Amino acid sequence: MELCEPTRIDETLHELNEHGSEQFPFAYFRSFYQGEDNYFPWHWHQDVEIVLVESGEAHCMIGSERIVLRRGEGLFIQAGVIHSYETPNRVVMPTVLFRPSLVAPETSAIYSRLVEPFLKANYSHVSLLPDVPWQNEILNTVRKVGRLIAAEEPTMELDIHAAVCGLWANLWRHQAEIATLGKTESSSLIQVRLRKMIRFIEANFAGKIRLEEIARAASVSVSEALRCFREGVHTTPIDYLNQYRLNNARWRLVSTTLSVTEIAIESGFSSAAYLDRLFLHHFGASPTEYRKRHSAQNNAAG
Repeated sequence: MELCEPTRIDETLHELNEHGSEQFPFAYFRSFYQGEDNYFPWHWHQDVEIVLVESGEAHCMIGSERIVLRRGEGLFIQAGVIHSYETPNRVVMPTVLFRPSLVAPETSAIYSRLVEPFLKANYSHVSLLPDVPWQNEILNTVRKVGRLIAAEEPTMELDIHAAVCGLWANLWRHQAEIATLGKTESSSLIQVRLRKMIRFIEANFAGKIRLEEIARAASVSVSEALRCFREGVHTTPIDYLNQYRLNNARWRLVSTTLSVTEIAIESGFSSAAYLDRLFLHHFGASPTEYRKRHSAQNNAAG
């Protein structure tokens, strides 16, 4: 059984794992299991994601919504949507991920007429239930893909491509129903605004950033910025900014010989003392202790 890849997520919540290749942007995992606490952190990617729970129970968080998936149920998640998973116990959850360009090249008439409009239609996600015929067809496609991969026939990629195209056509034909299955427009708008503000933080974290500037990056009010972060990633813009700065400081501690004071300034903190307090709170050690510990571990490994 193939396990989900180890988590690699950057500070903008973009998952860095490559799903498939440039020539065939598709990936399939038959099991989801992440660490002792069964948690996959907040992330997003350019791939469409479709999951099916074979056993156990999975909880998917999208914005402020917690979607509980039980055996036989699944979920479609649009490309670019920030989400996370939790599981109360071990779960077997086949997962299909693919770039929309797998359906048809971006320069093709099929993409411009049947792919791109769907991507821009504000459908962030939709639950897939086995007692709804068209949704059950999608769930069965996930099962079919698993069988195709297990069989390893010479035409496997072609068969998978055909299955993905059929799945996409199914989604396209039921857009009117999908549009009524939740506050897709509101959820999608939060996602777009959140990504704009996160990109602003990434580009400007080393300087002084005010909450008003973060909000302005997405052309929203401060109260709307607070709502987007609260509902989108369950934190505040300033807490997210500080966490981004801390992660940057942690990287510099183990990859450079800069002093703690220099690292504090280059990471956007007003002083080394302020960095010390936050670092100790989040990582359980001062920056100096963390650097020494990491250096000792590297020496022991060498």
